[in-house]
Amino acid sequence: MEINKKLLQSCYADFKKKKPLFEKMYEYFKGNTDAQKNYQFQTDRANNVIGMNYVKKFVLEEVSFSLGVPLQITSKSNNDQIIKDIEFYTCLWSASHNTNLDKQMLIYSQAYELYYINEVTGEFMAKIIPPTSGYAYADDYGELQFFMYIFKKNFDTKVYIDLYTDTELLHLDANFKEVAPSKPHYFGRVPIAIAQLSEEQTDNTIYKEIKMLQDALETNTSDSSNELTDTRSSYIVIKGTKLEDKDVPELKKKGVIQITSKDGDAKYMLKNLNDSFIQNTLNNLEDKMYQLTDHINQNEKTSSNVSGIALRSKIIGLSSKAKLNQQALEDTIKTRIEMLFIYLKKLTGKEYDVRDITVKFTSNLPQDDLILSQIINNLGDKLSLDTGLSQLSFIDSSLIERQKIKAEQEETSIGMGLLTDAETKGAIDVKPMVEPVKTIGGEE
Repeated sequence: MEINKKLLQSCYADFKKKKPLFEKMYEYFKGNTDAQKNYQFQTDRANNVIGMNYVKKFVLEEVSFSLGVPLQITSKSNNDQIIKDIEFYTCLWSASHNTNLDKQMLIYSQAYELYYINEVTGEFMAKIIPPTSGYAYADDYGELQFFMYIFKKNFDTKVYIDLYTDTELLHLDANFKEVAPSKPHYFGRVPIAIAQLSEEQTDNTIYKEIKMLQDALETNTSDSSNELTDTRSSYIVIKGTKLEDKDVPELKKKGVIQITSKDGDAKYMLKNLNDSFIQNTLNNLEDKMYQLTDHINQNEKTSSNVSGIALRSKIIGLSSKAKLNQQALEDTIKTRIEMLFIYLKKLTGKEYDVRDITVKFTSNLPQDDLILSQIINNLGDKLSLDTGLSQLSFIDSSLIERQKIKAEQEETSIGMGLLTDAETKGAIDVKPMVEPVKTIGGEE
């Protein structure tokens, strides 16, 4: 496509405008909150600042819930070669690639996956780019027109931009001047997939939902801690007499005070803290965060006789959120596979259709494999072997498991055939495994 410099400048300006918010989201994921930054310190008093990172906790919980069980890719036409090629040509990728993609999407509400060919090995690869380093431009129909990867090199303060169009890669600086020769890329389209939670973008994030509650909880917890710390030095109120300054160290040392005045008295001055009010405030803030995010407080005690159905009903909100996360990732994974098929066609001449692919997610929930196996057995030939195997939590790949079953059946068949042939030809002389026991008289 022809590069419109004015459009690129507008996109770069929009990127810089949005970047501070995305950076703030990442700071909260790391636990660097406004509550800690802006905490009101008091001179000569306790100033402990306590962090309670619920943003990170909830993000990682959703990642584990959505991708704790490896996803399964199957072929609608039962073409095993497609699945073998997908697994083979992505086997060098990091095992945590999908979970990292999901984590970035949940932190920012969107993340990018950039596809490229490794110049040394020639392997098909992917790089996860957060919105703090990337900007995608699409037309009114949602078709990607170009992608900007904005970065700095090590020991270099300059900003560089790699611009990906549908045909080439351009190396630019922040003023959109070429700093290196452009080169064509492999894919014939903008090599980017967007993992996006919703069209509302930053409005649909854990950060947006609980930022203020997180700040309030940290501030109130810090205040409560400092209030308690400040009361550890108790004060003595003395009535009817007066201590000299030189007597105070001796008093602290011996712990005894003598009052000779008839009306004299001494007692500790204590601060009355309404601990119930403080605890209720903290509990309410924490509870609101769990409610807004549809997460479950695992520290709450549950009755020992609660049924599995009742427990599952408690997490229906979190289950629904995980389903939406999985749908967003499914779109990205299908784009990834489509790019892989473009690579394979040029590399090997094989032609595959992404519409033949099904991506199956299994939420990371405790499940009763015994019950499932009984259901699968009862369904019999009404359920395919692939579908049945994919329901069990301990099966990572239904294709690999089916191939193992087939290989074992073939080995058993061959062994039985050899045994039958040998028995037919009389080649096997069946002997007892244990020699007959002879008596003292020589009889058996």
